[in-house]
Amino acid sequence: MNSHGELVRVRAEDGLELAGFYAAPAGGARRAVLHTHGFAGNFYENRFVDAVCDAVVARGLAFLTYNNRGHDYVSDNLRGSGVETTYEPGGIPWDMFEAGVHDIGGAAEFLASRGHREIYFEGHSLGTCKTVYYLNERRDPRAVGSVLISPPDMFGLSSERAGRPLDEMLVEARAAMAEGDPDRRIEAGRTVPIAARSILSSYADPAKTDIFPFRLGSDGDYTRYASLTVPILATFGTVDEAVTVPVEDAAELARTMATASPRVDVATITGANHVYWGEEEKLAALIGGFIEP
Repeated sequence: MNSHGELVRVRAEDGLELAGFYAAPAGGARRAVLHTHGFAGNFYENRFVDAVCDAVVARGLAFLTYNNRGHDYVSDNLRGSGVETTYEPGGIPWDMFEAGVHDIGGAAEFLASRGHREIYFEGHSLGTCKTVYYLNERRDPRAVGSVLISPPDMFGLSSERAGRPLDEMLVEARAAMAEGDPDRRIEAGRTVPIAARSILSSYADPAKTDIFPFRLGSDGDYTRYASLTVPILATFGTVDEAVTVPVEDAAELARTMATASPRVDVATITGANHVYWGEEEKLAALIGGFIEP
């Protein structure tokens, strides 16, 4: 990142401590962009984060990227302070989808503490689903827009990545819960084993978490996405390995299903994959053109 910034510690609403990076223009900023990473990600790994941060700050807004509690494949998160500090298991095996509200809410409060009264809520991949869920649950009055980078069909992708039906994993997870073992790890194929409680949090209730059911076309339930009342920018790469339908179909659904938004910009970047390798500056330019200071 060329923007001067600082490593920060963000406290989630339930007290969990989350590391991040914050940057702001020299003269201060009324608005900020809040970035939430995706499945097993973190605040710094994806190179496009650097380019987006620089574009945002150059546009006159602040930028915050942070680890949510599901960062990396296995991690530790801190809770408490001083000698009372404890470790709490983190990473995607123990991630709870609905807890994203606490993470994003805490990050928004951090921005408020730095004087930023209005926020563009941005997410990448799974982070887009958490972002839409947060905006639905909280109706945060600070929200002035949402940037959704590579929104995924979580349910369509899960079986493909796991190599076995989602229903089968849900049966195992429910059995583990019934036996009083919520942290039992369920085999999930190409990804790491996931705790039973985490699988149920993400997949047991489609009405809660199936934010972008692209696999179902226009027959899917886009209620949460459709209820966003802020301007939206959604981006896709044409060779996104996490899209389970033709990219042009997903892009069209993203455009047409956001029925309550006053403005929906959808862009595809030719040759870009899920994390925009080699096309980071194009993504940053799109976001820089969408946000307003």
